Amino acid sequence: MIMKAAQSLLFCSLKVHLYIVDNSPLPLFQENIFNDLPVTYHFYGKNVGYGTAHNWAIRNSVKSKYHLVMNPDVIVHPGALEKLVGYMEQNNEVGLISPKILNEDGSIQYLNKRLPTVFDLFARRFLPSFAQKINFIRKRMNYYIMLDKSYDDIQEVPYITGCFMLFRKAVLDKVGGFDENFFMYLEEADITRRINNAGYKSIYYPYASVTHKWARGSHNSIRLTYVTIKSAFYYFNKWGWRWW
Repeated sequence: MIMKAAQSLLFCSLKVHLYIVDNSPLPLFQENIFNDLPVTYHFYGKNVGYGTAHNWAIRNSVKSKYHLVMNPDVIVHPGALEKLVGYMEQNNEVGLISPKILNEDGSIQYLNKRLPTVFDLFARRFLPSFAQKINFIRKRMNYYIMLDKSYDDIQEVPYITGCFMLFRKAVLDKVGGFDENFFMYLEEADITRRINNAGYKSIYYPYASVTHKWARGSHNSIRLTYVTIKSAFYYFNKWGWRWW
């Protein structure tokens, strides 16, 4: 999957350099397999977390106008990156942009979010499916993922998904990259919020699309559930506790 993701990015018409940061205990690749490609492979030897790994790439990347953070389970559709960069070139107030995210069957992943509350996070992770269908809970959950807005329209988003985030590099440097106190989860809510607070816009742009093989790992793992809760406590301690 990683090689497919890499190929989908490298074969665009833009000049790109790919940084693969490997948090696995054993290396996934031999570095020399990338000799003929604009790829830098960095092996940590341990899981240092989402933000720390991406910050390594941010600090060590070549000088560029834009910096893309992308999950290894994402396939970039032809022309998508060019469209996103083109929009940012024409809109200097945009510091962060994300495309339409699709499932493998072509359906939309509703990943745009408003700023989370305690209830939002609790309901999505812990409420059983029958409880989520209760009218006021369903309306609240739909509001959180911005279903009152059209996913076919360009719009500002308070919380951009972490699976695909294209940053204006100067803005990314200005806000200091990811907060490494988040091991995983909610770091993208935090960095979107800091970019917006710095006076820039975070935009959902539906005229470009990617495919994301969405695993929802925290829903299937006790350890990742603990990581999610820990991140939530840190997030609300940092930004204030909003319950509803």
